[in-house]
Amino acid sequence: MPHLIRVVTACLFLLVSAAPGEAQRQKLRIALPLFGAQVVMDTIGEALVVNAPPGKVFTASRMVLTNYKIAPDVMDSVGGLVGAAKLVTSRTLAGSALSRFLECGSSMTGPRADSYRVSMPLILLIEPAPEGKSTLRVALVASAQDRSGTSNAPVLCGSTGALESMLRKAINSQLLEIP
Repeated sequence: MPHLIRVVTACLFLLVSAAPGEAQRQKLRIALPLFGAQVVMDTIGEALVVNAPPGKVFTASRMVLTNYKIAPDVMDSVGGLVGAAKLVTSRTLAGSALSRFLECGSSMTGPRADSYRVSMPLILLIEPAPEGKSTLRVALVASAQDRSGTSNAPVLCGSTGALESMLRKAINSQLLEIP
């Protein structure tokens, strides 16, 4: 039981490692307090083609996150990673209720996403694509913990897809403003 409590109360951590022979591309692994196991972020989210080179997409992505008051703690322009691996928030994100973006179940007071403390690593992965384009993958995983204490186990949250869609749209708009 003490091990479970340490896992549940542990902060998010980030491990970045490159396998031998893997030039520039790094595997980003995130551990949520709920599991303690790692999630490889480049295996989740839908990769969509963006009509701009990776450098411009990286710059636009960083600007959009900042505009939405999501402080990036991962900024690797060479590896094509930008995001907030240690993002923890309550109630709102980017000016909207968290329940717009996450489904964490409900309690007697309403959606858990709106009342619990939510750990939600958010990483944007950018890779070169043919013809000077890029692929953009928005990867999001989340768990929620009752703010009244750690005696209750965290719950897994699923994405509604709204945050990913909003970010992709904002990045495409931002690209129009970058020379």
